[in-house]
Amino acid sequence: MTLDPATELDVDIATEDVPAPPLGAPADFRERLALALRTTEPKILEAAEAGYRGIYPSKHDYVVERVAEYLNPSLAWVLACAVPESLQRGYEAGAVVVWSIPLGEGTCMVFETRLQPWA
Repeated sequence: MTLDPATELDVDIATEDVPAPPLGAPADFRERLALALRTTEPKILEAAEAGYRGIYPSKHDYVVERVAEYLNPSLAWVLACAVPESLQRGYEAGAVVVWSIPLGEGTCMVFETRLQPWA
């Protein structure tokens, strides 16, 4: 079906250049973020995007990886014994919040957000 040029609508389409999603993030990263946070407020989405840390099996796996960076390898067994909620609470220490958005298939996007700008 073709439209008669006399009846075609004259519509301007606005396009916007959007930077690529963070490295390793899914192509629909920003859509997932907006849906999870239930907002399209640019400042909120930008702040959340800045806290993106990657795709992990869970928040706990992210916290374990971060804490392991500071542990002597001979003490790695301690992390296997840690209660996930307690380890996360200790890692956050009132300065950050670790949160996630499920992706399915046992993975999630993990974010770390500072609670205070000076923290």
